[in-house]
Amino acid sequence: MKGKKSSLLMVFLLVVACSLFAQPNAEIQTIRIGIMPDVDSLPFMLASWQNLFEKQGVSVELVKFQSPVERDAAFQAGKIDGMVGDTLGALFLEQAGFDISILSVTNGRYGIAASPNGAITSLNELAGKEIAVSSNTIIEYLADSLVLSTGVAEADLKLIAVPKIPVRMELLLNGQIPAACLPEPLYTLVVTKGAKALGDSTSLPDAPGVMIFASSFSDKNRSTLTKVFKAYWEAGQLINANPDGYRTFLVEQAGFPQPVGPVFSFVTYEKPRVPTPSQVQKVVDWMHGRQLLDAEPSYGDLVDPLVVQAL
Repeated sequence: MKGKKSSLLMVFLLVVACSLFAQPNAEIQTIRIGIMPDVDSLPFMLASWQNLFEKQGVSVELVKFQSPVERDAAFQAGKIDGMVGDTLGALFLEQAGFDISILSVTNGRYGIAASPNGAITSLNELAGKEIAVSSNTIIEYLADSLVLSTGVAEADLKLIAVPKIPVRMELLLNGQIPAACLPEPLYTLVVTKGAKALGDSTSLPDAPGVMIFASSFSDKNRSTLTKVFKAYWEAGQLINANPDGYRTFLVEQAGFPQPVGPVFSFVTYEKPRVPTPSQVQKVVDWMHGRQLLDAEPSYGDLVDPLVVQAL
């Protein structure tokens, strides 16, 4: 009888021990990432569609937003852990008191298009001409950078605020403004409707598109986030190897406008890396020049290289 009790006790202890060891893996934490229907987010959407996150043993929920304002509000409210954003947005968040980390650059594209019936055919012809943008955003920053890169004097740069993208597109296509800066896929969409493509951000050395996470989350989950970026990079390589194979995906899964699918020019996705100090500093200087920053944060306070270094 005593031996039977000892055996039962041993079995009980073994079951308890096994359950304790198994507990950490019983529930995989879901990482919530805010995305937009844009080029930067495509590898995340493809990774989700082809179960590449599951392949890495991580659970990712992609939360789709239709505007940066909605996305940023969700991040500030803690409804998402991270987001596909940009360096300007990261600096605004840091200035507002949010503890954030930039973990990697992303690859997107923004372009300047001219009105279909206008005479403008090149970026340097925009000197003194109105270019519609959204103020104090990556759109304005890149429009500024693109036009000035052609030798146009800053005094001849004339950016006007048209915050709502549908309105900006309508004004452009109706010839009510000479030019507009737009994100993809809307840049390609207006070109399919007759607007003239003048130039885009892939010609610049900038890397303003970035992945932003709450530091309180990323500091505790670096190894898990490395797996997320492994899945992202696998998806990026799939697109790089056969972009034409994902044209249906663009429309049916990513939500790009149907006319864009057959003619869209894919960007080349890079292996995840952090932005360089000079790339971040260029944005900081631009914001300082427009009195958008009260203080200058250090590169080390903004950027955490440890997650993608482990790839």
